[in-house]
Amino acid sequence: MRKLSLLFLLITLFYLNISAQRKTENVILITLDGARTQEIFGGFDGELYKKIKKDAEQQEIYKTFWAETSEARREKLMPFFWQIWIKNYGSIAGNRESKSEVKTTNNHLFSYPGYSEITTGEAHDNIIDSNKRIQNKFPSFLQFLQKKMNLTSNQAASFASWNVMNEIVSTDPKAFLINAGYENYETKDIEMQALSKMQFETPTPWDSVRHDYYTFRFAMSHLKTFHPRVLHIGLGETDDWAHDGRYDMVINALHRTDEYLKELWQFLESDKQYKGKTTIIVTVDHGRGNTEKDWTDHGKDVPEARYIWMAFISPDINQRGEWKNAKTIYQNQIAATLCKLLGFDYSEQNKNAGKAIDF
Repeated sequence: MRKLSLLFLLITLFYLNISAQRKTENVILITLDGARTQEIFGGFDGELYKKIKKDAEQQEIYKTFWAETSEARREKLMPFFWQIWIKNYGSIAGNRESKSEVKTTNNHLFSYPGYSEITTGEAHDNIIDSNKRIQNKFPSFLQFLQKKMNLTSNQAASFASWNVMNEIVSTDPKAFLINAGYENYETKDIEMQALSKMQFETPTPWDSVRHDYYTFRFAMSHLKTFHPRVLHIGLGETDDWAHDGRYDMVINALHRTDEYLKELWQFLESDKQYKGKTTIIVTVDHGRGNTEKDWTDHGKDVPEARYIWMAFISPDINQRGEWKNAKTIYQNQIAATLCKLLGFDYSEQNKNAGKAIDF
């Protein structure tokens, strides 16, 4: 009995020590719909642009973002992301030229299956096979963390540009705040009330996706007001402009997103709850094609769309820069990874979910 008691004590002390060493107390998931690995790792694709635009080199977008090397181009496109975040605070996986792969496990390679795989930790190809606004039957890591951490409906939240996120991120739409698509943002802040009204007066070309500007502003307002412990921000313009064949607008959207990430980080670093205590994962729901004919598309007929990327900004992950010669990681591992960094075992909710990433 004494040996068993001693063993139990040692095990308890071991886990208490792990808990004491863990710094993460908040997690933020940021998704950029359909943002290709080609732009994230290579910046402005001048060769592609020349094929889709006459007099490409005379266009302002080319003059602004073109550079001779992929490293220079990506830093022009997303300077904060590459020069500050990845250099000093995080790492990124998915550059196949560096022998790093990140892949989906779902075979549909479009948004609802991708986001569901991210948030639930598992692909359900036989059930989730469209982008229709059908309530997800599978609980998400946000629901799991809300229960484990005893969070209020404002302490866990999801803000997204695409309206179908209302159905994706929770089996219970009322469990925590979800604000997605053209949806009023209820707030006492007069400026945010005006912005909430303005989103309906500045429509995009797409009925189901509002401008990312509003999504980000509402998310930031909520972050400052309610200090959520678990937050999802889902931006969408990178995908919709691509479907419309507007490569210039895709590039501009990524550049604006970089400014959003910078603003988010500046706030986190200024706030006692978040500074040095917050893990951020940035990723995508799917990739897209690699040629003039299919860069606008994704889906099962575009095999290149299986390849995605993930960036990790965390006080508990020491790796910096690009992953190289790395083991393949998968989209279904994100949920368990975020939970593990908070000290929880996501398999309690979903035994079939992908395992936490081993850093």
